[in-house]
Amino acid sequence: MADPDVLHRMDLAAPGGRRLEASGVFHLRGAVYTVTFENPAGLATFLELYVAEADDTKVARLHLTPEGTGLPASNLRFQLSRAHEVAAAVLIAMDADGRSHSWMTHGAAGRANVLLAHDTWHPMETVLPPESFITVSQLRTVLHQWAFGEMLPPPAVRWQSVRDVGWF
Repeated sequence: MADPDVLHRMDLAAPGGRRLEASGVFHLRGAVYTVTFENPAGLATFLELYVAEADDTKVARLHLTPEGTGLPASNLRFQLSRAHEVAAAVLIAMDADGRSHSWMTHGAAGRANVLLAHDTWHPMETVLPPESFITVSQLRTVLHQWAFGEMLPPPAVRWQSVRDVGWF
């Protein structure tokens, strides 16, 4: 790893070089969905539905899990505001050496009247600052790059290193 702030997909904790499966837990209209994304087209289709119908009072939780292990190598949490077309995300990843890396989006879409968090159960303790806000369009690209790209954090937006948020 040349740059300690960037991980390549092959640097993630994936025992035996197993394929990483992208999945997530999402809230839509009073239901909770667990979704596995087989390819970028599947993710795009789901994001169309999610952005249109999301319960945006809830945080979406995504996982990159080495096939057959059940233990994620990377987690990404985000919340969006459909009415204001903004989102913010926090990402953690475990490298092959067992070190945890954490980032938060850093954008220019901040709104003083919008509250976003990275934990539905403790929103006031996990509020994301307005400087972490990105557009929903940028979020879509971030999610594609996180699920199927080669680098973490996804290069579609700027990221800021943050202290470990402890989801592992």
